Amino acid sequence: PSMNDPKRGACLCGAITFEIAPPYRWFAHCHCSMCRKHSGSFHGTGVGVPRERFRWLSGEDQIAHYRATGAFERPFCRRCGSVVPAESHDPDVMHVPAGLVEGDIGEQPRTHIFVGSKASFEAISDSLPQYPAYPPGLDLPSVELAPRPPGSGNERVSGSCLCGTIAYQATSAPRRIVCCHCSLCRRAFSAPCGSTTFVPRQSFRWTRGRDRIVTYRLQPPHTYSTSFCAECGSLVPGVSHEVRFALLPVGSIDTALQPLPMAHIYLGSKTPWDEVTDTWPRFDELPPQDQIDELFG
Repeated sequence: PSMNDPKRGACLCGAITFEIAPPYRWFAHCHCSMCRKHSGSFHGTGVGVPRERFRWLSGEDQIAHYRATGAFERPFCRRCGSVVPAESHDPDVMHVPAGLVEGDIGEQPRTHIFVGSKASFEAISDSLPQYPAYPPGLDLPSVELAPRPPGSGNERVSGSCLCGTIAYQATSAPRRIVCCHCSLCRRAFSAPCGSTTFVPRQSFRWTRGRDRIVTYRLQPPHTYSTSFCAECGSLVPGVSHEVRFALLPVGSIDTALQPLPMAHIYLGSKTPWDEVTDTWPRFDELPPQDQIDELFG
């Protein structure tokens, strides 16, 4: 069918592409433990697109299918790990990760759902309506992740992927969360921004599943890379011998941390619908060199 004012979307590697068009059934931030794990961010942000307003353009053969519960699938790109559009609880509506859509979607997010399950270190600062689980009128069962096994006792932070195949620990506590609003992080996290914290590399160790990690790297001259679970597509920490830190996607963290200081970078690249309402430091690109160690140390 004809689609007026279509918006194009793509995964990080560009293999999977699609188009959507308004009007949309929902536009919501979901804070449930599964959306946090799968996206790697504070929350998943999705748009409900009627099937007649959705069209695959390329790459359906690159979609890996994972089902955490019987409710609906959580598919991802098998090459780069981006969470990709999926059938929703409504067979007539596709659920589209908003971070994959290029430019302005044409609407603003409308609500926060599953706030009762949000990360302990997230503070919601906007004025959107909040619901502890599904919004009123949506009669669906709520399913949360089973608690992860306790650690060895000396770790300051631990985490895992959605399916539990991959897990890690660190004996150092993270000090700050960095939210990156560049287009690459939006696609990698399939979210409004990439939300990452840091621990010294020497304090970090994998406790299981290291052999199930897939790493995708952009072609030179780009240096961007992302790592994800081959089974469920969840983002997992990036650990490189070239840097001093292990980079932890905040959605992967299982430990109940206290709220941490934050910083926003590459705000000059954020989408129009991504409204930043907190008062933490902001930078249109990277911070000045003299502030890098203070913010990321």
